[in-house]
Amino acid sequence: MTLSQKGDGYLIAIVILSIIYAFLVVALVYKKNISTFKQKNNKLTYTSSSFKDLHKISTKPFLFGLENKIISDHEFYFDDANFYAINKDHQTAKFDLKDITEISKTTVQINNSRIWQVKINTNNEEVIFKFAHNYTLWNRNFLDFYQKVEKMNPSLIKSKWSIWSM
Repeated sequence: MTLSQKGDGYLIAIVILSIIYAFLVVALVYKKNISTFKQKNNKLTYTSSSFKDLHKISTKPFLFGLENKIISDHEFYFDDANFYAINKDHQTAKFDLKDITEISKTTVQINNSRIWQVKINTNNEEVIFKFAHNYTLWNRNFLDFYQKVEKMNPSLIKSKWSIWSM
């Protein structure tokens, strides 16, 4: 074997080991950060109820299916006294606004829409919902929800609302 043939063998070994190392790093980052980002709320109690007079505060952003790994599978509504999570089967989980323990922005942004989270204490268990708000010039339901919770208890708000950082 000549020196150039040995060099090619080392180069191939380095490339293969680099690919394996990169794959392991990506898998580790995914396990620690992304896979646990969306919490499963398996212990919710659902009822079938009408949501005609409710104000919708969420929307589904599009990121080629990756948004399903980040945001909750529910649509979110509120009224004067309650927060509602409605699943794909149109079943409703109802929570008292007084049970909300935190409203905050996450570090994730999809299509210029910040992902927010609402933490709720129900049956001595914390439930976390993550969603993109549906605030627009014509639809201010999310801002109304934010202000209603802030008026009830300002310490629950962990991220300040701003038109520039929504």
